[in-house]
Amino acid sequence: MKGRILTVALLTAFSCTSLFAQLQTPDGDGAAQSTALKKISKKAKYGAYLIEEEFDFSTGKGMNDQPVVTARDKGTIEMVSLEKGTPVGYLLPYNDFVKLRDYDFEIFYRKDFKSQKYPPLKMSLTDDDIFFDDSYGLYYGFEAAESGQRCRFKYDYQYTDAKYLTRLFFHQGIPVKQRVFRFKVPSWLQLTIDEKNFGYMKIKKETRKEGNFTIYTYTAENLQAMKAEPSSLGKPYYLPHLIITVRSFSVDNKSYAGFKTVDDLYSWYSLLYQKAQNDKQAISNQVEELTKGLKTDEEKIRAIYYWVQDNIRYIAFEEGYAGFVPHTVQQVFRNKYGDCKGMANLLTEMLKLAGYDAHFAWVGTREIPYDHNEVQSLCVDNHAISVLYFQGKTWFLDGTEKYAPFGVNAYRIQGKTVLVEHGDKCKVERVPAANLGDNTMQTTVRLKLDGDKLKGHVKMQFVGEAKNFFHYVYNNIPSNKRNDFLKNLVELNNNNTDVTNLKTSDFKNRDIPLVVEGDVEVSNQVTKVDKVCYTSMDFFPGTFSGFIPDEERLTPIDLDHIFVASDEVILELPANAKPKQLPELFRANFKENTIEATYSAEKNTIVLRKKMQLSTPVIMNDGFTEWKAFLTRIKEYNRNNVSIQLP
Repeated sequence: MKGRILTVALLTAFSCTSLFAQLQTPDGDGAAQSTALKKISKKAKYGAYLIEEEFDFSTGKGMNDQPVVTARDKGTIEMVSLEKGTPVGYLLPYNDFVKLRDYDFEIFYRKDFKSQKYPPLKMSLTDDDIFFDDSYGLYYGFEAAESGQRCRFKYDYQYTDAKYLTRLFFHQGIPVKQRVFRFKVPSWLQLTIDEKNFGYMKIKKETRKEGNFTIYTYTAENLQAMKAEPSSLGKPYYLPHLIITVRSFSVDNKSYAGFKTVDDLYSWYSLLYQKAQNDKQAISNQVEELTKGLKTDEEKIRAIYYWVQDNIRYIAFEEGYAGFVPHTVQQVFRNKYGDCKGMANLLTEMLKLAGYDAHFAWVGTREIPYDHNEVQSLCVDNHAISVLYFQGKTWFLDGTEKYAPFGVNAYRIQGKTVLVEHGDKCKVERVPAANLGDNTMQTTVRLKLDGDKLKGHVKMQFVGEAKNFFHYVYNNIPSNKRNDFLKNLVELNNNNTDVTNLKTSDFKNRDIPLVVEGDVEVSNQVTKVDKVCYTSMDFFPGTFSGFIPDEERLTPIDLDHIFVASDEVILELPANAKPKQLPELFRANFKENTIEATYSAEKNTIVLRKKMQLSTPVIMNDGFTEWKAFLTRIKEYNRNNVSIQLP
């Protein structure tokens, strides 16, 4: 949806600026730049020959009028069209912590760049999930009549609190010939610039002294355009970028702490957390009602946890400091919606009222590769949960995970460090790493030959994160199409299958395996020649079809979960029939991902047993060829037939 909105908005922008688009002239330099950028990204419609940003630092007043470091970002973007009649422009992110001081947009006309300054188009940069936010973009652009048309955008940005200047990526959504970041760091500021993923490409770094300043310059060249692609690995895992952290600073010879340690980061979080003025009385009756008549502590915890999952709708809030302060329990309880912080706050306080040792906590999901012990910056966290200490164990409860059973952690936080509130102090916990055997998909198929058809029953069972993933997909499908989705599952990726008597387990019961089953009749699967019958009883998982990269894919693939898939297909033979020829044992692997399949004759049946273990869900670009070969081998094996000697 966001992509469609952005497209409509940009089209509106071009129509609004068509007057200015007339004042333009392509030139020889533009043609040369266009040629150079085409060599970087052949299909790009426009690109940037230079993007240069320079940061300098000062001080100001932040929350509660406390001194903070401010940052000024002066940027120059020189762009050129690579095709005629193409939109060219730059989207500048903007929020409550960033103020645009000044800007200019220039288009090359006749012999020089001419200023064609006009109000930018304002558009939201957030997903449909977000109910209220201050994150939007200011778009500056025009429509280039010819290829090689140049333009230049200049801006002057102010970060009102440098805590929120967290990460800078070199790549853009357009090809870039040269990208420059320059930091002018004064002697009163201790600033660290962490270099991430520099091993993937050559980036030049220069350091020099200039009076009381240290100037750091980073330059990268020939950057491909990065585009949004399905099932992509989070870009901080592989794209080169910088993490900017204010460690400490001085004002009038007085020293102030930034984020030197985890404790410093927690102090800031705690200050914001304490601004939530919770009225626990507003939720006491609900807690009492939920736990009334329940005998065990675990029953009471489940009742509270599941109530929050079922009754509080997740909606994100990102307005200034309010985007970091949890909404109060009374607000979330009354409205029946909240963001992750509000839901974690409500869940924590409900558990406390019931007498349990629960704590608010901050965590970065798998989209973020950083560890609290490694990075002390606001970019290390993007989520909030509740941490419960119960029966000598640490439990991680996420109210936004609508279908997660108590004790099952979502894959997106497994293995991640968690910063847990403990009053004036904090504690860093770690969510247990994903265990392959906890996430299973088991398919049992019983078939029999009936003339030229196969008839029988299919049963599929999902456990752990595999069940959570099923719920996520199922519940995001329109209700009138969910039954078709279930039928497609039972059809086992075979268009010649008819499904009847479709049944499921109780999807509302989180604490039992999820089951989908039905009777099947498969046509066009049996061939008879004389007294020999040929048929196929294997199937290729249709879900993998979407994870086969094409030649133009730029981003690594993230399958986003690990699992064990076990299949058992039993084909009952007609009386006195015997297996004539069965496929041989099959094994294949890609890194630590493995599959094994065997056929065997057992009494009056042929049994196919197949087991696939997906333990390495990330496929980097240099592994695409091997990954495709792995899937191709599985597909080819799936095409094997069994032959049966009929009486």
